[in-house]
Amino acid sequence: MVYYKYQNFMKFFIASPWQNTDIVKSLSVALATRGHTTYSFLDNGANAVGGAFPIEESEESFPNSILNWENNPKIKEIFESDMRALKESDVVILLEPSGRSSLAEAGIAYGIGKKIVVVGRVAHPTIVLYSICENRYASTDEFLASLGGVAA
Repeated sequence: MVYYKYQNFMKFFIASPWQNTDIVKSLSVALATRGHTTYSFLDNGANAVGGAFPIEESEESFPNSILNWENNPKIKEIFESDMRALKESDVVILLEPSGRSSLAEAGIAYGIGKKIVVVGRVAHPTIVLYSICENRYASTDEFLASLGGVAA
């Protein structure tokens, strides 16, 4: 495994599905403890659409979770917020198991020249998209250890 030399005070975009909420929260706290900033679905206001997480069960249920989502201005606002955060990030963490949106975010990030790392066991190893990831870490603990500084 090749370790990427991380800078101090980086901006991390955490691409992950709703099912990883607890891991995203703990990873965000751990990164903040080390002086970094993070952005994830926890920050984009998606839980305000309809009053609850719009994708609680699976990504497949999303179109049915918010009526008229195609024309919902809040959905457009979330998308624009995500794109801004991707552009402002230094590194994108593709947190496994990932979903379709997470993979799309990683692809967008790669397309705009961002570094992508995958953290966790790859859920869909047949997807060639994982080739865009510069580094792979088996767990959040391994990833955090690679950053140095505060103990995980």
